[in-house]
Amino acid sequence: MFDARRFLDDNFQNVGGVVAHLRAAGLEAPTEQQAEKWFQRGSLPGAWLASLLVGLEINRGGAVSVRPYCEGTK
Repeated sequence: MFDARRFLDDNFQNVGGVVAHLRAAGLEAPTEQQAEKWFQRGSLPGAWLASLLVGLEINRGGAVSVRPYCEGTK
């Protein structure tokens, strides 16, 4: 199972971090209300996960692993 809340906390810290991150990468960003729901629920839509991963890749200059956020993997 993917730990979306930990992924969000580790990579974006808060709602503003999600929005700023995507905008800095030149990508469409969710509303703050949408992103707030992700933090509250501890889950996010798959299409937004893909956008967040692309944004991380753009902003960090390389691919990002989701393996640390998947239960049962090392």
